[in-house]
Amino acid sequence: MKELDLPPLLNAISAQKPFDAAVSQVRHRMAGAGDLFWSHNQNNVDIAIVLEPEVSSIRALEMVPLAMVALSDCLAVLLPPQVAVQFRDSRSIVVNGGIVGELTTAMAKTNSENDIPDWLVLSLTTGLNRAESDDEPGFNPDFTTLDEEGWEMVSQNEFTETFARHFLSWLAAWNDDGFCTIARAWKFKAEEQLEPDMRKIGERVLIFESM
Repeated sequence: MKELDLPPLLNAISAQKPFDAAVSQVRHRMAGAGDLFWSHNQNNVDIAIVLEPEVSSIRALEMVPLAMVALSDCLAVLLPPQVAVQFRDSRSIVVNGGIVGELTTAMAKTNSENDIPDWLVLSLTTGLNRAESDDEPGFNPDFTTLDEEGWEMVSQNEFTETFARHFLSWLAAWNDDGFCTIARAWKFKAEEQLEPDMRKIGERVLIFESM
C-alpha cells in the first residue's frame, strides 16, 4: 500500500494496532511528539497520534474535542453536504444518527491535574465500509459506516491525510486563540448543543505510568 503523505510535523508509522503500539512505544520513550501510527485495514481508519504537551494535564485534554472537531471538518470534505455529522458523549462521532467512529485517549500519569504529562495519545477509529464478516446494517442500527452515508470512496490514505491537515490547522488555532474557538466549533456539532464536558472527558482517559 502507498505510504502516507503527511504534513512535515507528523511522522507516519505503520502498526497493526495503532493505539497499542503508540502507547507502548511512547511509554518506553521509543516514540515522540508527532508520531502518527496507522493501520492498513481497508475497512476502517485506525490511527493514533502521539503528543508531548507543554501544558497541564487538564488543559492537555482539550486535544480531545480538538481532534473531534478536526474529524468533523474532514468528514465535511468527504461526505455529501446534507449529511449530519455530530458529537455524542465527548467520544463518539455520529453520522445521520449512527455512530461511525470513536476517540480513545491515553495519558501519562501525573500527580495532579496541574502537572504537565509526559505524553498524550489520541486514537481515532472510523468505519469506512463493512467487512464481509460484519452484521448487516439492520442488525446493528446504532452504528454505521461512511460508505452507507454517501462517502465518495476516497482511499484510506486520503482520509488520514485530510484529517491530519485539519488536526494541525485546529492545533495552530488552539495555540493562537486558546480553547474558546474549539469549544464554539464543538457546540455547533454537539447533539445536545453543549460545550464539551471536560470532566467526562477526563473520566474516560486511560492513565499509564511511563516506563
